[in-house]
Amino acid sequence: MAWALLAASPQAEETNDLWYLISSYEDTKMTTDDLATFLTAHGYQAAPQGNYVTASVPGKKLYLKPNGASQGLADVFLIPPSGADKISDADRPHQGGSNDASALTRVANSLEIKKGITYAKTNNREFINGVREAALFPVTPYGMCFEGSKKMGRIYTDLGYDVMYMYNPDNPEGQGHEWILVKDGKDKDLWQAVDSYYGTMDDSNYYYAPYSFPRQDHINYIMPQLIV
Repeated sequence: MAWALLAASPQAEETNDLWYLISSYEDTKMTTDDLATFLTAHGYQAAPQGNYVTASVPGKKLYLKPNGASQGLADVFLIPPSGADKISDADRPHQGGSNDASALTRVANSLEIKKGITYAKTNNREFINGVREAALFPVTPYGMCFEGSKKMGRIYTDLGYDVMYMYNPDNPEGQGHEWILVKDGKDKDLWQAVDSYYGTMDDSNYYYAPYSFPRQDHINYIMPQLIV
């Protein structure tokens, strides 16, 4: 099987939301019926089909197979997984019985991810100048914002700052973008946005993102890994 990161699109955030939902939970006993019910309860059009579940997001249909190789509740396919119409007894999910009860649990790290938060910008000039002078920009070549944010995170945490990673899957279109916020130590509610290409940013758009999280590897709960 080949794995791919989904390219961002005008509908990317909806697909990211679906991946975030299924990667945020674990349940080794989940069946296709369980998964379809779970997705429907969260507002998706979903239905069991053989040994996978179809789920609709704007502009596409995805195919989810419970308890596969990926983290979370299911593997996600761009096309129906092979052999889906014929399920052997060995492959068929167990149904019913007290020993087969679903055991849905939330993955603790996913609770640290915030959705749709706007952070307040600091006006502490001394702090802003210190943040600006801490790194040489661009940190990485253009088109490598994920690596750039990771490097910036190491730079600022090594200097004793707290950071938040910000991710927008829809902007720029067809790519998505990640950057960081550095916390002003004098006020826990104030931040300075830093872009790995341009340095410190005053643009208000940099203080809001569909997703924000304290560790760079949390991106794995948001960035879809689709089997192609």
